[in-house]
Amino acid sequence: LVLVPPYHRKCVSFGDHIYTIKNYIRNIRIFPPTGSVPIELIVYSITCSDMKDHVLYVSGGVNQGPNTLDWGSDDTICYGSSNKVLLYKTKTERIIGSSPPHHNERITSVRWVRPEPSNGPTLISTSSDKKAIVWTVSAQEINGLLLLKPLAVLDHSKAVQIADASVIQYRGEENVYVVTVTIDGLHFWLVSPETGEFESCSSYKSSSFILSVRFFMIDKARWPGVAYGGHDGRIHILTAEEPGVYVAKAALSGHQDWLTGLDVMKEDSGSLMVASGSKDGFVRLWKFSIEDKEQNDQEEYINKDELQMKSLIVCMPSAKDTVHVKITMEAVLMGHEGLVSQVQWAPREVNGNESHQPLRLLTCSKTQDRALIMWEPEGEEGEGEGIWVEVARLGEVGGNMEGFYCCQFSPDMSQILGVSYLGGIHLWNNEMGVGYKPAVVIGGHFAEVVDIAWDTAGRYLLSASRDQTTRLHGPWIHQDSSVTWHEVGRPQVHGYDMACIAALKNLQFASGAEEKVIRAFTAPANFIKNFGQICKYDVSSDLESCNIGEGAAVPSLGLSNKAIHKEEVDESQESQDVIYFHSLQLTSPPTEDQLMQNTLWAEVAKLYGHGNELFTMGATADGEILATACRAQAEADASIIIWDTLSWTHLAQLKSHRLTVTQLAFSPNKKHLLSVSRDRTWAIFTQEDLPESGITYKLEDSSRVKSTMHSRIIWSCAWLPDSSRFATASRDKSVRIWKQEEKEWMKEAQLNKDNEITAIAVRSVPSTDSEGEEVFIALGLVNGEIHIHKYNYKTCTFFEEFLQLSHVHHKTVRRLQFKPSAADDSNSHPVVLASCGDDKAVHLYNIYF
Repeated sequence: LVLVPPYHRKCVSFGDHIYTIKNYIRNIRIFPPTGSVPIELIVYSITCSDMKDHVLYVSGGVNQGPNTLDWGSDDTICYGSSNKVLLYKTKTERIIGSSPPHHNERITSVRWVRPEPSNGPTLISTSSDKKAIVWTVSAQEINGLLLLKPLAVLDHSKAVQIADASVIQYRGEENVYVVTVTIDGLHFWLVSPETGEFESCSSYKSSSFILSVRFFMIDKARWPGVAYGGHDGRIHILTAEEPGVYVAKAALSGHQDWLTGLDVMKEDSGSLMVASGSKDGFVRLWKFSIEDKEQNDQEEYINKDELQMKSLIVCMPSAKDTVHVKITMEAVLMGHEGLVSQVQWAPREVNGNESHQPLRLLTCSKTQDRALIMWEPEGEEGEGEGIWVEVARLGEVGGNMEGFYCCQFSPDMSQILGVSYLGGIHLWNNEMGVGYKPAVVIGGHFAEVVDIAWDTAGRYLLSASRDQTTRLHGPWIHQDSSVTWHEVGRPQVHGYDMACIAALKNLQFASGAEEKVIRAFTAPANFIKNFGQICKYDVSSDLESCNIGEGAAVPSLGLSNKAIHKEEVDESQESQDVIYFHSLQLTSPPTEDQLMQNTLWAEVAKLYGHGNELFTMGATADGEILATACRAQAEADASIIIWDTLSWTHLAQLKSHRLTVTQLAFSPNKKHLLSVSRDRTWAIFTQEDLPESGITYKLEDSSRVKSTMHSRIIWSCAWLPDSSRFATASRDKSVRIWKQEEKEWMKEAQLNKDNEITAIAVRSVPSTDSEGEEVFIALGLVNGEIHIHKYNYKTCTFFEEFLQLSHVHHKTVRRLQFKPSAADDSNSHPVVLASCGDDKAVHLYNIYF
């Protein structure tokens, strides 16, 4: 019997037979063949028969590191994002797959198994949680994404840094042969691709801190050899008599600093080419060729006065005679100004039964030059007799980019990819006669996403992250009318970690960071035009009301986005002055470099009044009133400030809580403001009109007695559509519905969960027979799961069945937001739910009912 982990419904497998479970399960009884007492398994009710989900969009940046992304032979890219593995195809321009929650800490490397095992695409990931996991990929999408299935979980005693994997025949069976690296050295594993059974072969203690490792296979050799490099600047060569039982054979010297990158390629002649990159800024090429005549291990030098090695003979065990491999250093490539973070050989070209290995190398640096360089030998292609020269240099000039951690060729070499220090993916297409041109890619935050907010009209989604950026996600309408969501703007690049965000009217938003100032932004004309062209929205009215300028840029040593007018752009072009904004005409989402410099929004207001760092904010549905709160350890700092966003003036300062206010929510009719706090209380403020001072709010009710308080922190709150009820979600694992009765707010219902609840969102159920008596309540949990319940007004009860979303966050859910209701909402139009979490991800789900 095989069951998926708790809370993950899919199927039950008995041997080779899989039985899909459609209805929710109460329990399963298993009767062993002996007829003894049955084993009873409790499986929680986690499906709702009239609802289903489909992933519309997933975003997430690449983890920092030279081995956190790999481009497979089937054109699928795998990369580590926080503690999960994502699959991405440049042709479909979206995330196509995701791993389930198995890693607990940051992923340190990912790599496809080459050659591919007979059971299909397989990859290996390593993590700081002391695990390496071998994954297979599902053949079909499940609710919008391919699912990575754990084939084997390899446990270690220390954090696993990198890994490599190949396929060998051992004991008459196919095995995935894995090498993993920890601070203790190298560890070797054999994994069955059919059953997932694995065994630990052996370990090899290294005297150096290992930074890169690769298997290599010499023709006629019995087992793969291992090449690794580390802080001593040398390439260490290991050979084996049996799998995992390795001995040191040689150490190739030449680099003067840490050896940071290593890759191996087999030439058409059968010889191997090894490329190594170092912190000294040089790339060295080494050739491994088979010697026909038997020789003893020896080194040859150019002369006695030089330390440079000319050749070295290494013996490798074979099925018959020992294979003698001659190693020579072929070339030293000088082009980078600093640390070479990765080296990558071009993939083998396959044409029917014939194949050809191009002599082409890609290298990248994450230091001063911020460049990817493609190298080829001079002379006729395939001969490799000429001097290696630089044939293309890609990257960024100016701006605020830090350089590249990864570089990759596409399988057909028509595209080149680089991963920046900030987790962004850069992609270039090779256009005949033109050269390499930037292309559309997916993107995402590279740190925890703390807040999201829908545009008041539901046209786009804003997200704020601890990576010090706010990003705008919108639907790209293709020429064939298909839709994919992309990051289409990066309105704010800040100097402080972001804490909260709220969407306002007329393409405006306000954000708060770990500073005491609330900043308000508005979209410039160039962004509005491009947004309309990419997402196919009518933005004529937005352009008419736009008076902020053509674009925006951040001055040197500044934090505020300064508006740039068209006259300034024209003058800078004539005078050749440096200006960071350039007007763009786009019909597709901007590239990573364009996002960083040319999609900023202009800052229109700074709001002062809080004494500590901002923590949360909320706005009315029309975006005309804004409420903000900051971190607080005393009642004096826990006040809420109300702002008028039309005039950017202070309306009121409200007091009720003693500790930090964790979330603020205005009722749909704008009459009430709800606040919840770390002090376990909620408070209701009601709007009143004063002839002298205009709109203000005053305290109406709060949970000051024990019977109305949660037992732990209240993390989130939301209003129900009728504005006479609200919901609170707490660390005490409960959700409570509160209803106004006369002048008091009383508890109407309570739902208890099995985990802490960190986010909540509410939306009406469109066009059903319930006559407005039912609502969707989405709950985000501390373990990353998202559950959607139905609640009935009339009976004051939650439905017993609920929907657990299939593809969840891998860390705490921080915020949930349903897309604002539209006039055409019906059963034919799914409800859209947005979520964000500590796993760097922003998700969009279609909820069908």
